[in-house]
Amino acid sequence: MGVCNTPYIAMKIVTHFLSQLRHQQYLIAFSGGLDSTALLSLMAKARENQPHLQLRAVHIHHGLNPNADQWVKHCEQVCHQFDIPLIIRKVKVNQGNGIEHGARLARYQAIAEIRLMDEIVVTAHHLQDQTETFFLALKRGSGLQGLSAMQPYSELYGMPIFRPLLIWQREQLVQYITSEKLSWIEDDSNADNRYERNFLRNQILPALRQRWQHFDQMVVRSAQHCYQQQQLIHQLLADDFQQNFDKNHRTFSLVQFTKYNELTQKALLRMWLTELKQHMPSIVQLEQIIQDVILARADANPQYHLVDKVIRRYQQKLYLTADFENVNDFTALLTPEQKCILPDNIGSLVIQKKTSVYTAVWQGEQGLQQLELPLTAQTISVKFAYSGSVCLKGEKINRDIKKIWQQLNVPVWQRQRIPLIFYDNKLQGAVGFFTTA
Repeated sequence: MGVCNTPYIAMKIVTHFLSQLRHQQYLIAFSGGLDSTALLSLMAKARENQPHLQLRAVHIHHGLNPNADQWVKHCEQVCHQFDIPLIIRKVKVNQGNGIEHGARLARYQAIAEIRLMDEIVVTAHHLQDQTETFFLALKRGSGLQGLSAMQPYSELYGMPIFRPLLIWQREQLVQYITSEKLSWIEDDSNADNRYERNFLRNQILPALRQRWQHFDQMVVRSAQHCYQQQQLIHQLLADDFQQNFDKNHRTFSLVQFTKYNELTQKALLRMWLTELKQHMPSIVQLEQIIQDVILARADANPQYHLVDKVIRRYQQKLYLTADFENVNDFTALLTPEQKCILPDNIGSLVIQKKTSVYTAVWQGEQGLQQLELPLTAQTISVKFAYSGSVCLKGEKINRDIKKIWQQLNVPVWQRQRIPLIFYDNKLQGAVGFFTTA
């Protein structure tokens, strides 16, 4: 689509934009740059034609640029001009995996916290952004899913994402925003070619576009082919995946896994991680997961770190968990009716006194769990580590606590995150799971 005269292209963009709106509530990602300013203006025009639209905008303050505070003021002025409520959210960028990745992750995490249940997040990605995303995926050695680049409608970090500007070139957005007499922010960091996307945008892709006029459209066509092939694979393997995927527990059964060929095994694992909205591993990583976790010896407790998550195996099932801290050294004294905050986001614990008993109430990862206990004048404490023999209430024999956890089908890593109640260092029970004799 070539660059046309300004009034004509402005009319075309508005007309096409209005035809795409199928929802009522939108949260606009607004940086203040040219692209998102065009998006904000178009959403405001859409509301003039469809008064039922409910619009909010969010600006993420990354704290990485000395001009960031001035950008906030500019965004507030523009949103005030369009009568669109603006939310400002400051974030802290973890640069451990690169500043670009850290900023993106912090940005979407903040948006996820702000988004209302029925809101669709709208972003201003355009045609050139699509080409850059494809090349970055190519650089990472991505498969079909990564090379599918961006779709107008998708889900990211558990949020519905709408990208209405994907078919438009940046030059056309310049023409539109010029016709509307709008100003925008120029981020000086866009000239810094140390960043991968900037390197592509400023040094590599201009030469390709000069050589081949319709290069962006051809890249998009290839990305769409990849997307269609990926969708076909999902359709062909849908029955096998559903047979092995436990939606309630988000686990993947390995009972039939070795019966599939290698390509199918990898495709099913990708489908599982996609379902859980997780980072897609490389081919090498997938092979390591299969060898080191799935095919590990039966009595092993294998795990594989994937970005900020851990893939684990227990009783012929794959689990995806957070990367937990070791809480074995934690201990805390408990006073009835006083809440105790447990470590590593395990939750809170309180001992409630009733007429003739105590009740330990744990609000945590597994919802509300309780343990009934006798009244005592002894010191009450909570810990997470215990090894040795235990005699359960109603039984007469001692059994190793490991055997009890196995009988209760509690995965190894979960056992270390269940509050254990002690009276003067004598185990009384595991909250929500068992009581000792």
